[in-house]
Parts: sequence; structure tokens; C-alpha cells
Amino acid sequence: MSETFGKPEAEGKFARRLGLIGATNIGLGAMLGGGIYVISGAAAGMIGPALILAYLVTGLLTVFTAINYAELACSIPKQGGGYTFAHDTFGGFPAFLTGWFLFIGNLVACGLYSLAVAHTLAVFIPNATDTTVGQIAVVIIAITFVTNVISIRGVSGVLGILNILQSVVLFSFVALGLFFVNPSNLDPFVKPGAGLVEFMGTVSFIYISFVGFELITTATEEIKEPARNIPRAIMLTLIIATIVYMAASFVIVGVVHYTQVANSFTPIADVFGVMFGPAAFYFALAGMAASNYAALNATFLATARVAYSMGRDRYFPSILESVDERLRTPIPALILTLLIVSMFAISGNVSLVASLSDFGYLIGLSIVNASVIVLREKGLSVPGTFKARFYPAIPVLGVITCLLLVPTLHPETLYLGGIMSAVGLIIYLLYGRPRTRRKHALVRANQEHIDVKRR
Repeated sequence: MSETFGKPEAEGKFARRLGLIGATNIGLGAMLGGGIYVISGAAAGMIGPALILAYLVTGLLTVFTAINYAELACSIPKQGGGYTFAHDTFGGFPAFLTGWFLFIGNLVACGLYSLAVAHTLAVFIPNATDTTVGQIAVVIIAITFVTNVISIRGVSGVLGILNILQSVVLFSFVALGLFFVNPSNLDPFVKPGAGLVEFMGTVSFIYISFVGFELITTATEEIKEPARNIPRAIMLTLIIATIVYMAASFVIVGVVHYTQVANSFTPIADVFGVMFGPAAFYFALAGMAASNYAALNATFLATARVAYSMGRDRYFPSILESVDERLRTPIPALILTLLIVSMFAISGNVSLVASLSDFGYLIGLSIVNASVIVLREKGLSVPGTFKARFYPAIPVLGVITCLLLVPTLHPETLYLGGIMSAVGLIIYLLYGRPRTRRKHALVRANQEHIDVKRR
């Protein structure tokens, strides 16, 4: 078995500071952000009250990918998440594609979450313009950068506090909102004229809400007992988030008619305001700000870890693999993330940003799911760690469920996604492939030199 498997490649660079709760906080911090607080109103406008069912279906479809991630993380406990899994199984171009699409997906998601927080704060600024919102978003991103530079423990601590606040808001919203549900708002259950195509389009649109579990594996080298804690954290994150999404969406489309929130990016705050007035509206806005800032922190952390890993493997400049000896954080990778996320935050188009992030995630995750097959066939699994049953059904279903959702995305998203794919191909051909070939040639030469000395 390769020495790469079963132990970290960069043992000592990162400190293992996160337990099960800390790892779950990273996942929930990402999952309970943009999904329900920001895009659920637009999603309700696409399908009507059937949004409740859409969240359930998305959660069920995501189970296959979550199980595959748990197995891969146990056998490849290294930084980088899905990208590292593809690199250590497929290698070469598939690995680059995985890292590229997950990197873009995370970057765009960070832009979405920062804009969501900025919009909640802009409510308190008289005559706030889109420029004002963009400036606030950049300041929020800068604060997130500083937090991530200081320590991952600090990030986990921030996520823990924010998760408590957003949980208070969400649970009070659901518990109190159940008394205000008007059954007539749920009839018809499906928006008139909407069918299977629209339903699956809604599923693909809200898919960004379910990728938080993936972010747990990007910090594998910083989690205690990864073979035990990562699978548990992944499944806990997915189960908790799915239940919360379904309950909250039931209240949203039950208290008001779905058309009232179809054009809103603060649906929970709007519905809370309908139930209890302005004070409740601002209370929900605080929860929305906390939730999306938690998502921003978790996704920012994950994005920098992907950049670090791709720098380590020479698909990106090698400076990105540098880790500060004192702080134990990848500062160059964090700086790159800061700059690009700030660019996305300026766009201001929440729906387009969400869909574009979905495109990156779905393509990248389909390759990650296929990595399990290579892992098993090459005998790279670490004995005694988590293994999914019914092989190869789970990884095959993971690939299929991801790829089937891609064509249901908005045409503009597919167009921009095609451009992103072309840019990635150019980077690989002009930068990544030549340098990885030189790196592999040096590794082979060193190994041959060692073998000669041994003889």
C-alpha cells in the first residue's frame, strides 16, 4: 500500500484540534446558510409548496455522495477534501478537474454568503445602494480572512457561537410558525404549470444547501480521530440540515402564499415579520446574518484548503502550499481566496451566483463519487475503516445523481459553466500538466537513486 494512504502527507503542518462537535460545526455552518435563509424564497417561486418535498428529495439524493465522502476520508486522511480524493485515486487531469470545479464552486458560494450578510446589514443603512452592499460584503470577507489566518480553532469557535444563534432563530421560527400555518396556502401543492422538469430544476437550484458535509473533509488533517469522527460528522450534518430545511420551508409556504416570497432573498425574516411584526423581522435578520457568516467562514476555510492542496500538487503555484509555522494556517492560499471571493461578491446576482456554484459542485462531486470505485479496485482502502455496503451501487448512484442534475440548471448558468470549464482546461494545459510531469519525473528519479544506493 502506498504511504500516501492511511496517514497525512504533511504530518506536522496542521494541528489536530477539532473533535466531532467541531467537525460538525464546520458542516452545519456551511449547510444552514444560503440554503434556507436566502434562496428558499426563489425556490418556492419555482415549484410552490412542493419545495418541502424538493428539500427531502435533495437530501436523499445527497446521501450517496455523503457516504462516498465518508469512505474516502477514512482511507485518504489528507487536506483538500474531494480534490485530494480524486488526486490520490485518479491522478492527472481528472484530479485537476475535480479541484478546479470544487474550488470555483466554493469561491462562488463564498460570494453568495458574503452578499447575504451584506444585504441584512444594509437594511440598517439609509438609502443603501448595490455599491454599498458590495463594499459591506468586501469588509465581511476581509474579517473572515483575518479569522481564518489566526486559527482554525478560532473559526470553529466562531461557527459554534453562530450556529447557536441561527439555531435559536430557526427553531423558534419553526416552533412558532406551525401555529400560523394556513392549510389553504398549501393548495395547490405544486405550482400550476410546473412538472418534473421544474421540480428537478428546483432540486438542482437548492443543491448548494447540501454541500456543507463536503467541507468537513477539506480539514481532515485538523480533525481528531478522523476515521471515527468524519463519517459521523458527515451524516449528522446531512440529517440535521435536511430536517431543518423541510420544517422551515413548510412554515414559509404555509404561513404566507408562496408568491409572497418568490422574489425575496430574506424569506424567513419576511415571514417572521408577518407573524409577529417588525421586531421579529429584525430578529430573523440577525439569524440570517449569523447563519450566512457561519457559512462564509466554513466555505472560506475549505476553499483555501483546496488551493493549498492544488499548490502542493503543482496544479497551482507552489507558494500556495506554504503554511505559517506559528499560526499553522496556509496564508498564501487564504490571500488568493480573499481576492477572488471579493470579485464574486461584487456581482450582486444572488440567483445566478447560487446556480453557478451548483454547477461547480455537481461536476466536481460526480468525479469524487467515481473515486471510490478506483479506491476499491486498486486496493487502496485502509483496513478497519468505514466502508459502504452494496458496492459498487453507492458510488455509481452518486455519480448518476450529480450528473442528472446538471442539465436542469438555468441555461445562463450552463453557458458560464462552459466558460469556466474552458478556463480550467487552459490553466491545466499551460501550467498544471508541464509542472506535474516535472514533479513526477523528479520523484521517479529520486526513487531510482534510492534503489541504486540500497543495492
